[in-house]
Amino acid sequence: MINVNLSFSLPKPWKGQTFETRQIGPINYLVGPNGSGKSQFANELARYLPNPRLLNTDRLRGMEQSRALDNVVGRSFDQGYARNQFSNLKQAGTAGSGIDTIVLLEERVDLRIQVEATLSHLFEREIILEWDSGNLVGRARRTDDGDSYRLDREECHGIKELLILLTHLYDDNHSHLIIDEPELNLHPQYQTFFMQEVRKIAGDPHQDERKKIFFLITHSPFILDLRSEEDLRAVLSFDLDYSVPKQVNALNRDIDPPISLMQRLNAHHKQLFFSDNPIFVEGIHDARIVESMMEARGVSVSGAGSCVIDAGGSDQVNHYLNLCRGLDKQAYFLYDLDSLFRGSLRSCIKSDESIQSFLATAGLGGDFAGYCGKLEQTLTDLIDHLLGASPPPPLDRLKDCLAGLGKRSCWKTEQWAKARTAVVTALSRYRDELASVSEQHVVDVEGRLRQIVTALKEKNIFLLPGGTIERYLPCYKGDDYELAEDAKRRAIDDEIRVLATPMSEADLSSRYGELYEVIRTLPSKAVVDIEPVLRNYLSDYIHELQKTVVSNPNWSQDQIQAQINRVQSSLTDVFSIIELERSQQKEFNATIEIAELLSQGRRLTRINHHTRAGMGDFEIVSPEATHGSAP
Repeated sequence: MINVNLSFSLPKPWKGQTFETRQIGPINYLVGPNGSGKSQFANELARYLPNPRLLNTDRLRGMEQSRALDNVVGRSFDQGYARNQFSNLKQAGTAGSGIDTIVLLEERVDLRIQVEATLSHLFEREIILEWDSGNLVGRARRTDDGDSYRLDREECHGIKELLILLTHLYDDNHSHLIIDEPELNLHPQYQTFFMQEVRKIAGDPHQDERKKIFFLITHSPFILDLRSEEDLRAVLSFDLDYSVPKQVNALNRDIDPPISLMQRLNAHHKQLFFSDNPIFVEGIHDARIVESMMEARGVSVSGAGSCVIDAGGSDQVNHYLNLCRGLDKQAYFLYDLDSLFRGSLRSCIKSDESIQSFLATAGLGGDFAGYCGKLEQTLTDLIDHLLGASPPPPLDRLKDCLAGLGKRSCWKTEQWAKARTAVVTALSRYRDELASVSEQHVVDVEGRLRQIVTALKEKNIFLLPGGTIERYLPCYKGDDYELAEDAKRRAIDDEIRVLATPMSEADLSSRYGELYEVIRTLPSKAVVDIEPVLRNYLSDYIHELQKTVVSNPNWSQDQIQAQINRVQSSLTDVFSIIELERSQQKEFNATIEIAELLSQGRRLTRINHHTRAGMGDFEIVSPEATHGSAP
C-alpha cells in the first residue's frame, strides 16, 4: 500500500460527508451498483490528487463519427485535427475526453512507438498520422494486406478504446490515472490484457517516477484483478445509500487468510462487489432452486440489483461472509443445517455484537459459540437416549444412520456433526416419535435451535433447520440422512419443472414451508408493472374515441379508427377498436384491444359514452373475461 493523506468533502449526493484514507493501492478499484456515485466521486477525486489524468466514459467522443449521422451531428473532424486547435483538444483532455490522443501520439514519438507496437502485436495494425492541408489525420493500416483507412470513422470501437487507454497508460506526464469504466467496448480477453499492462506500470510515483497510481471505476469482474491482500484493501465499495465509500477492514484470519480468498474469486464470485446485497448459497443446485422460486413468485433478483452466488459448500460461504463483513456489505447467506455443526460458521460470527446482543436480550447470555455448544450437548444426550432405546419404526432409518458412523465412543468431529445433523433433520419430520424417546431433550433442542435461527437472521444469515434445501422439495425421493448427488439433481430438475407451472403465493408457501419464507425475505423486485403507464396512454385514447364517435354520428367503425390513427398515430400499434355498437342519442359501446406488451398477452377494455377515462373508470381484462358484456 502507498501512504497518503487524502481527505476531502464529498459532493451533494453524499451530503458533504468526508472521505478520508491514509493508504491507497497502486491499483484502486471503485466498485458498486449502478447509480451509487462512482463517477461523481472520481471527478471529485481528480481535484485533490496531484498531477491526475481523468478518462471519462465519453472518451471516444470526436473519434466515433458515423456517416449515417453526418446530417445530424455534422462533420466536425472530417478534415482531421487542425494544428491551431491542438491546445483546445488538450484542454478537453484534461476534462476527461480522449480527443487529445492523436495529438499526443503526434507530439510524443515514444508513446507512438509503444502504442503502435502493442496494437500491431495484438491486431496487426499500424498507426499512421498524416498532415493534410494543415490538419492531422489519424489512419490505420493492416499489416497483412496493406489496406489503410480512417481511425475515427472506420476502426472498431474496441481498438479505438485500446488506442486511448494505452496512450494514457504509457504517458508518464501524469502520476495518477483515473479511468471510468475501462472495460467499455473491450472483449473480456482484452480487458485482461489491459490489466496486465496496468500492473507493469502501477506503483508509487514518489519512489519511481515511471510508475503511476490507478483508480479504475468498473462493473467488470475482468477488470477487478484481485491477486493479493493489498489489492483487496484497495477496493473502494460504493452503495446506493451514498454512505462514505468503504475499504475492507480487518478480516478474520482464522477463517480465511486473504491470499486464500483471492484464489477463490472467479468472475462469478466477483459479482458481490457490484451489488449492495448479494445472496450466497452453498452450491449451483441451491442457486437454481432459489432463482426458480423467485421467478415463480413473479419477482426478479437482478431487478433488485442483487445476484445469487453459489460458493461451493458451507465452508466456502463462510469465506464470503467474512469478506462481506469486511466490506460492511449487507449480504444474505443461505446455509444448510449441517453448517451449524461443522465448518467455521460459528467462528465467523462469534464476535458479532448484534448477535450477542440478541442472545443477551433474550436472557440466553452473550456467548453465541457457547450457546451453540449447549445445543450440541443436548443433542449428544438425545443421541445417547436414542441409541439405548427401541424407537418407533419411523426412526429405524435414523438409528441405522447413527450406527453406520461406527462405535459411539470413537466418533470424531465429523461423525458428531453428521449425527447431530441427522437428529435435527429427523426432528423436522418425526417430532412426536423423537419426543417419545425423550420429550425434555426434544423441547430443549427445539428451543435452542429456534433462538439460534432467529439470532442468525439478525445478520441476514438463514439456517434451514430441516436439513438441506433438497429436503424441503416434495420431489426429493432420496434418503433423509444420506444425500446422494443423483437424487439431489433429479429433485432439483423435477421441482424446477413444477415451478414452471403457474402457482399462487399460497401454493408456494404450502409446498415449500420454511424454505419459501426464507426466499420471500431475500432481495427481489417485482416484475415491471406496465399497468400505470399503460393506463395513462389508454385514457387519452379512450377520450379521443369518445370525442370522435359523439362528434361524427354517421361514421362507420373504420372511419372512426382511421381518424384516431391520424390524431394518435404513435398508438396505432398498441390500441385498436375491434367492436363498436351505436344506439340512439349518441350513445355507444366499444371494445378496445391492447397489444401484447412485456410478455403480457393480448387484453381488452370495454367502454361507452359514460366512461370517465380521466378518472381511470375502465377495466383491463383478458379476452376470456369479457364474455361480450358491456360495462
